[in-house]
Amino acid sequence: MSLVAEAFVTQLAAAEPWPENAALYQQLKEEQILLSDNASSLAVQQGRKPWRSDTICTPNGLVPDTFYMRSQNENKSSLDHWTKAAFLQMCNLPIRVVCRANAEYMSPSGKVPFIHVGNQVVSELGPIVQFVKAKGHSLSDGLDEVQKAEMKAYMELVNNMLLTAELYLQWCDDVTVEEITHPRYGSPYPWPLNRILSYQKQWEVRRKMKAIGWAGKTLQQVLEDVDQCCQALSQRLGTQPYFFNKQPTELDALVFGHLFTILTTQLTTDELSEKVKHYSNLTAFCRRIEQQYFEGNDKESSSTAAARSAKKSLLK
Repeated sequence: MSLVAEAFVTQLAAAEPWPENAALYQQLKEEQILLSDNASSLAVQQGRKPWRSDTICTPNGLVPDTFYMRSQNENKSSLDHWTKAAFLQMCNLPIRVVCRANAEYMSPSGKVPFIHVGNQVVSELGPIVQFVKAKGHSLSDGLDEVQKAEMKAYMELVNNMLLTAELYLQWCDDVTVEEITHPRYGSPYPWPLNRILSYQKQWEVRRKMKAIGWAGKTLQQVLEDVDQCCQALSQRLGTQPYFFNKQPTELDALVFGHLFTILTTQLTTDELSEKVKHYSNLTAFCRRIEQQYFEGNDKESSSTAAARSAKKSLLK
């Protein structure tokens, strides 16, 4: 975000308090959303009680739970509507999660997640952090200038390495593309639109990979980059509960979003998640945030609890 745009967003945001009906938009959770977008959404969104108890995420957005279960004979666990999120939860801000098949095209930047707060629409973690800060909520106010600069450097590392690796795996690894990416990305649309949109997105991502010098990398080279990133994060975390000692910051939200998603997403192989599992303090970090900000805040159905148990096994 440019300095002018950042100042403009800050001025607009400061004028109004955080509303109760703020909404975060992402793609369809089970059918459509991909690894990188799910990581970004998790880093931004889920709060302690982000959902009203009578709503559920469907292909058409939020509808009353009783109506949905009456009209659709679906297993609740497949909908995963009790999502909880890192950054906004750490700021103790309520958010309603809305799943839309066309969320990517609704976003002002073409990227998800994005939030709708009052009459403002803001996308991606960086601008959302600035927007929230303008409303008087910040996780890094307790840091000095040196620490803030270090935090931003590590956030850039995560975005440049983990996010790029996720995009590479999704759109440049042929097996993953055919077995996971194309079917999921195009799932809301009929043929041939599903194929057209998938190939269009693949072309865009591969063009970006070529521009940043990743197009010629092998999968093993990408995995080695992930390992180096995890090693740097592991060394910075050390034995602390969070990256800057006792309180979480925007860095903790971002790292959790990516690492937790990598650990709990089933891909064609386990090579990516194994790179994270190699660092015990990083997996413990993910468990710590999940337990503190995700667990014990909502009553779960037995099917949802089973799904959570399956996820936990990946973190062990």
